[in-house]
Amino acid sequence: MNVICCCNVNIDSVCTVNGAKITEYIEENNLGTEIKHLIENPPNRINSISELLALLLRCMERGTGGEFLVETPDAIPESAIRSLITGKPVLRLGGNAGIAADVLSNLGASLVIPNVACPSRRQVDLFSGEVIRIPVYKDGDISLLKPCDAVSCEEDALHYVFDFKKGDNVTLCGRTISVPNNNRIIATYDPKNISLYMDDAFRDYSLAHIKEMDGALISGFHLLRNTYPDGSTYIDCLQPILNHLKRWKSVNPNLRIHFESGDFLDGDITDFIITRLSDIVDSIGMNEEEFLKDDADTSARNIIERSVKSIDELGISRLCIHTRDFIVSVFDPAYIDARSEIDALNFGASASGALAIAGHANITSSHAATMDLQPSDAGVRECSGVQEHFHGKQIDGGVYLQLNGYSVCVAPSLHCESPVTTVGMGDTMTAGVFLRELEHRPA
Repeated sequence: MNVICCCNVNIDSVCTVNGAKITEYIEENNLGTEIKHLIENPPNRINSISELLALLLRCMERGTGGEFLVETPDAIPESAIRSLITGKPVLRLGGNAGIAADVLSNLGASLVIPNVACPSRRQVDLFSGEVIRIPVYKDGDISLLKPCDAVSCEEDALHYVFDFKKGDNVTLCGRTISVPNNNRIIATYDPKNISLYMDDAFRDYSLAHIKEMDGALISGFHLLRNTYPDGSTYIDCLQPILNHLKRWKSVNPNLRIHFESGDFLDGDITDFIITRLSDIVDSIGMNEEEFLKDDADTSARNIIERSVKSIDELGISRLCIHTRDFIVSVFDPAYIDARSEIDALNFGASASGALAIAGHANITSSHAATMDLQPSDAGVRECSGVQEHFHGKQIDGGVYLQLNGYSVCVAPSLHCESPVTTVGMGDTMTAGVFLRELEHRPA
């Protein structure tokens, strides 16, 4: 399978924060009162270490993740970061499109073409997939190069990922904040990716060769901002991308396009983008926080009922919601058959579980048992409840049902008690599911 991935590829600097060190840093710098106020009145962007800590502590207390834009490159001092973390930062391939590209390559895709906004030496060295190729203009012609041969940028697109662990504690103004789940927040300063920068060689190559492509994974739209320093807006950045995607579809109507959402900071931007993309893409994916927003009912039953309503309103062929414990896929019966979809969900869950336990996803689902990965108990219970409530049918550990003319499949995630990382698990699952769906398409 040949797959295109765009738009966001970056470097993740993964830092494991330590509750005791955070407490000590806050007390030594007399930041408690300021951070307490910021937690109660949270900023939507990061301009200082106090704002970073306030957003981090809010997520730690809830066990939830998030992604926040950093206003200036010096807003978070390196010395402060070193004071908050255990060990040294670990550089990993980052960005939804970057992670997905590597996973697709390692899981068996034939050719993967990512759009890399800043192909620096550190960036390209993080790709591990053997079939990844980056389009580059040379002497007026486009060449497909291995990542290691495609360096053309000195600046790194570096995102800070702050991992926190279940059971850790932080003391703030005499109150203890306890972490209920493993999760992370991301602090992003990345001028190119936040404007959906698309390299000329990628743009021209993709259009010229789109008939050879089986699928496209698009993402990074959650990084768009209301306004930019040059006076442009997210609409100015979005429209050229929409036009390009439409051209892909017009040239290759059989191209499957999946849009993976993200942690949008502005609800109006979210609605605008999803509405526009729904006219172009075949499938949309997101996690439960992005989908449910303020709805605290994270049960599979609620997600299924809301998904059926949403897919009807959006007019797309498939909507997938992935949670910590299970995956829900609602789709038009013509999109794929139920058994194939559950196989795809299980394959994606295995890839994500492998990433959690081993730090990489270059396995097939048949190897999951060798790594002592078991279905999430909570996910199994949710599947059982769905089967009973909707009179569903068990298929290969998942459940299939029909609701309001749509097919619905639910499968449990695989549980890892002590993950190596939580970064990229959703993108890994998405890439695995998408690849297996493409493989199940009729020839």
